Amino acid sequence: MEQIAGERVVVWGDSLAKGVVWNETRKRHAYSKLTAVDIAANKLGIEIINRSKFGCTAPLGMELMERDVNDGIVCDTAVIEFGGNDCNFDWAAVSERPEEQHLPATPPEEYLESLRAIVRWLVARNIRPVLMTLPPIDAERYFHFLVGDRLNPKHILKWLGDVQQIYRYQELYSLMIEKVAREFSIQLIDLRQRCLENRGFVKKMICADGLHLTEEGQQFIGEAVVDLVIKENI
Repeated sequence: MEQIAGERVVVWGDSLAKGVVWNETRKRHAYSKLTAVDIAANKLGIEIINRSKFGCTAPLGMELMERDVNDGIVCDTAVIEFGGNDCNFDWAAVSERPEEQHLPATPPEEYLESLRAIVRWLVARNIRPVLMTLPPIDAERYFHFLVGDRLNPKHILKWLGDVQQIYRYQELYSLMIEKVAREFSIQLIDLRQRCLENRGFVKKMICADGLHLTEEGQQFIGEAVVDLVIKENI
């Protein structure tokens, strides 16, 4: 029996964990009818409180967790999923000034320290931390999405070097999640590996924005979480 059975579980994360999808018809983001978290909760037969926020970074997530616990949210296990916004850049600034140095929303070392702080904070309150790696992105589709009709693609490419640098940078943040899990000997839901094992994941399960999951992707991730929780005795 997986450890999570019978526990009170809270997920703190960003729009990925919140279940945000891209609505191609309305050309805007929306919430999935059935999120990966919902699917996992139903299949595992447990209640999961989803406190994820659109646009949330690891430092902001720490603040959110503190407020939630102070406001009375109680849990035995916390599933942590941050990184997608932390590794993102101010692309308008990059487009305007490609010759300058630009930093991501949360620079790598600050992100690493934020993850460590989150784990320490949870452990100090007898809450079991479980980290989650980041599903891969489609760098080409994301590049076209972020450029749109407002930004200068040549300037951004000049700064990046190549489009796949976006993928590699996001991968760096996912690797740091693995690093922190090893440092603290805590459990890890390695979604990235599961996604990469599926040859159709990037094209079929990532939205037109190159970042968020499709409805099919939500189903895939929800089932992957269940499988990993059971196999890894999480």
